[in-house]
Amino acid sequence: MKKLLINLLTFVVVIAVMVILLLSLGTDEGARYVYKGNTAYKPVTLKPKEYQCSECNMDVETLEYAAQIILKNADTYFFDDIGCVVLWLEGHSPKIKAVLTQTLDTHEWIDAKKAWYSRIAPSPMGYGFAAVEKRKEGLISYEEMRLLMLQGKNLHDPFVKKQLLGE
Repeated sequence: MKKLLINLLTFVVVIAVMVILLLSLGTDEGARYVYKGNTAYKPVTLKPKEYQCSECNMDVETLEYAAQIILKNADTYFFDDIGCVVLWLEGHSPKIKAVLTQTLDTHEWIDAKKAWYSRIAPSPMGYGFAAVEKRKEGLISYEEMRLLMLQGKNLHDPFVKKQLLGE
C-alpha cells in the first residue's frame, strides 16, 4: 500500500511539473489573427510576423502580398496571400466594411475589388496572384481572380503552371 501511494504521489508531481512548464512556455497573447477596435476602418499598419493569416495560419511576413478584411464591427482580419482571402470568404459570411490588398506597383492599400491581378507572382502561398493598382496587359480583375482561385486554376495546378510559366 505504501509503495502504491509513493508511486501515485510521484506521478502527480511529475504531471504537475509538466503542466507548470507548459504554461510557462506560452505567451499571454498567443496567436494573433484579429485586430479589434479599428473604428476608423482604415488599413492597420503591419510589421512582418506580427499577425497570422486567418485562413492558413502562416505569419504575415511578405507585406507586398498582404491583405486585410475590415468588418463592420471594427475587427480586422489579416491574410498573407489574396488567395487566402478568397478561400476564407467562402467559409465565412461576415458583415464586411472593406477588403484591402497591398499592391506591388504603388505599395499602397487599396480596395481589393478595384485591383488588377497577376497570375504568375511568387505569392506566399504559391497561388500566383498579386495585386497591382494600375492596369496592364495580361492582368485580370478581382472577380476573375476569385473565380480562378475557387476553381483551383492557380499555380498549384500543374496544367495551369505549365500553361502560364512553361514549367
